[in-house]
Amino acid sequence: MTRQVTVELPEEATRAIKVAPEDLPRELREAAVLRWFEEGRLSQGQAAAVLGLTRGAFFDRLAAHRVSPVQMSAEELDNDFRRG
Repeated sequence: MTRQVTVELPEEATRAIKVAPEDLPRELREAAVLRWFEEGRLSQGQAAAVLGLTRGAFFDRLAAHRVSPVQMSAEELDNDFRRG
C-alpha cells in the first residue's frame, strides 16, 4: 500500500533549492527519507526500499548528501565496542 501526500511550496522555495518542478517529488521523498534515517526512524534497509534502491546504492546516496551510515552516538559506539 502506498499513500500519496500533497505538499504546497511557494514558488520562491522551489527556485531557492534549485530543483526542476518535475524533480521535486523525488527530491522531497529523498530528503524526507534521509532525515528519517538520520533520526533513527527508518533503518538502512527500510530507507533503501522506500527510495527503490539497493543498500549499496543507498550508501552512495548517503555519501552524496554527507549523511553517515552509522546512526549511533559516540557513546553508543564506545559502549558497543566495549561489549563486543
